[in-house]
Amino acid sequence: MTNNLTDIAAVFDALSNETRLQIFRILVEHSKEGITPTEISSLMNDFPRNTLSFHLSLMTNVGLCSAQRQGKQIFYKPNCQQIREITKFLLTDCCDGGCVC
Repeated sequence: MTNNLTDIAAVFDALSNETRLQIFRILVEHSKEGITPTEISSLMNDFPRNTLSFHLSLMTNVGLCSAQRQGKQIFYKPNCQQIREITKFLLTDCCDGGCVC
């Protein structure tokens, strides 16, 4: 992740959608082991898989999560480093650069 405003805006745009924000929270809750789309769908009251696939693809493209194939399944994990870097970018000049937020 760079401090490229276009890339950062794309992340915020992705997270500005309530469904994707809910998906991201689920990814964070399962960050250690990852989670499959089937499990995500189940946690979201059987959210339609084709729609979920669209959201996960968009989130992967902007760097919010990664997908790793294990056998026949795909496990998604959040890209926590991406969020840390964006947070750091947002707070860079806070409190004259000595932000403790």
